[in-house]
Amino acid sequence: MDLAQFGIYKVKLPLPFKLDHVNCYAVKGRQGWVIVDSGLNYEPTRRAWLDFMDSQGFKPRDITGIYVTHYHPDHYGAAGWLQQISGAPVYMSSIEASLVERIWRRNDQDKKIIAGMFRENGMPGDLINRMLAGLDEMRSMVDPQPRVTPISNGGEVLLGDYRYRVVLTPGHSDGHVCFYQEQSGLLLSGDHLLPKISSNISLWPYAHPDPLHNFLTSLEESHRLNASLVLPAHGDCFSNLRERVGELQAHHRERLNLMKRIASRGASAYQVCREVFGDRLSFHELRFAMTETLAHLVYLEKRGELLVSKVDGVYIYSS
Repeated sequence: MDLAQFGIYKVKLPLPFKLDHVNCYAVKGRQGWVIVDSGLNYEPTRRAWLDFMDSQGFKPRDITGIYVTHYHPDHYGAAGWLQQISGAPVYMSSIEASLVERIWRRNDQDKKIIAGMFRENGMPGDLINRMLAGLDEMRSMVDPQPRVTPISNGGEVLLGDYRYRVVLTPGHSDGHVCFYQEQSGLLLSGDHLLPKISSNISLWPYAHPDPLHNFLTSLEESHRLNASLVLPAHGDCFSNLRERVGELQAHHRERLNLMKRIASRGASAYQVCREVFGDRLSFHELRFAMTETLAHLVYLEKRGELLVSKVDGVYIYSS
């Protein structure tokens, strides 16, 4: 499918992580340009956006809207900068807008809550301090903060000259949205559906208490979309939506079975995390691995497949 006929251009932006890029999308229409996701707000991203605008012959003032699939920094980070140079509104789901307030404008009390969650799940204190320092560093890549206009699940938005339906897909984030163009079968999937990896499903103290259940439910509902081409936030576009959904469901079944076996003999979430993901992770990767481990263990505990008790201030899972 030729994306240009729908005015869509993929803008691949660099990230300073092992996952080294994020795909954002610029959509051209008769009224101007719309941006879907923004990248981190740091110099390589800003330079890439300005270079793209120059290559396509438009100015920041020609941007009429900025749509953000979810609040994570590689998607939300440069939205405020883009709004600052264009004057365009920034749109997110109301759930994500509330998470922005909680996370990116967070106070020291929130950091203490996060630290407490990691500590009660067996993580050593020195690692907790280093991970919190990493979160502070990330915060600098989401400033300035934009003014956000909420969009509703099931509503329609104009991307270029085509109307897309807003599809709420909680899991990777509580208020993650995709944009679906039913007539053409195009789905801008953000981090909900990726071609080669599963998006991180994380448990956080201020978010939904069973995020993996949300994600698996969202995957099942994705079967109902008659999408012929998926435009993801990482990796290449793909057309096998139903097959990919099946692969993701199988992956999480396998991960649940593995963690259940490890925890059955009695283990903290940190011990399970290290056994599943190894001990060669960066602090950034360890944060994702630990919160994903918690999401799977909580899923099992809520369904009676694991028990949890507190021993010397640390939660221990067992069968």
